[in-house]
Amino acid sequence: MQGYCRKIIPFSSVDGPGNRTVIFLQGCNFHCFYCHNPETQPLGGSGQPDADVVSRDHMELVAEVLLYRDFIRGVTLSGGECTVQLPFLMALCQELQNNKIEVFIDTNGHLAHADFRRLCQYVDACMFDIKAMDEAVHLQLTGQSNNLVLQNLRYAIELQKIYEIRTVIVPDLLPNCHTVIEASRLISRDPRIRYKLIKFRPRGVQALLPTMHMPSDDYMVELCTLARSCGVAICLTV
Repeated sequence: MQGYCRKIIPFSSVDGPGNRTVIFLQGCNFHCFYCHNPETQPLGGSGQPDADVVSRDHMELVAEVLLYRDFIRGVTLSGGECTVQLPFLMALCQELQNNKIEVFIDTNGHLAHADFRRLCQYVDACMFDIKAMDEAVHLQLTGQSNNLVLQNLRYAIELQKIYEIRTVIVPDLLPNCHTVIEASRLISRDPRIRYKLIKFRPRGVQALLPTMHMPSDDYMVELCTLARSCGVAICLTV
């Protein structure tokens, strides 16, 4: 099975628990106006030349991961949005698990629910990127509804397959308090789920609006306190 891969980090301590190999697949189905990695959005082979995007065989990637297996806890599959290349992703997850490698996916959750259910069979845990809980805001921000995102998130919570959810905080532009409250209430049923609040940083953003600025440390602490008041056991700010 062939797929488009942008980058592999052999060892990472910030993409899930423990030391992990991270595989970044190409392509994304969202077009967030604060995207820090717009180069990852087009799918490989789309006619836009990009020397950093390489077609790889899933068995070839697994063989590379096995070189590191004595030094890692597992693999995190990220993007772009890794589920855009679903057949390749599923083949890769299945083969990694066949080799007793722990598999996490880093996803925005926008995937047909039946496909997400099938994918969960070959995934140990998910890291969900929650952009906004309000559908109109999510549609304006990403170009897509959040109905599938929330349906898949609820399903993964029921399976106890959520390691972490994350929200990028953009002051004065997004309804951050509403997102944090509603997301916190959703995940509070499982105290093991981490909620990571990420500071928006303007560096690298191509479509930077005048109203987009980095939140203060005090504002991030305020939102983290809000999440805990809604039942979140583990809230982090970065």
